[in-house]
This record gives sequence, C-alpha cells and structure tokens, in this order.
Amino acid sequence: MYGVFIMIEAVRQLRGECGERQVSDAQLALVHGNGGTLSSQSTAILGTQATL
Repeated sequence: MYGVFIMIEAVRQLRGECGERQVSDAQLALVHGNGGTLSSQSTAILGTQATL
C-alpha cells in the first residue's frame, strides 16, 4: 500500500469498516510512510475516541 492509502486503511480499521480483513477490537493504529525528496519520513498515531 502506498501514499494516503495506508492512512485510509488505518481509519477504516479503527471504524470497524474492513469486513473480512478487519483486525478484531482495533483501538490504535500506527501509520508510517517515506519517500519524496531526501527520503522524507512521516509517522502518525491514530486512535478511537475511547483511546483518546
């Protein structure tokens, strides 16, 4: 998965919208990506309302 698609997948997992590939009881998600000029890095930690 590339680009914004990993962020979309993480949000869908936390919302419980992933059907057969759903992670049971997902509460936190870590999203990391790299690339672009000088190999930029970006990391985001997401959570459900209950975890925040």
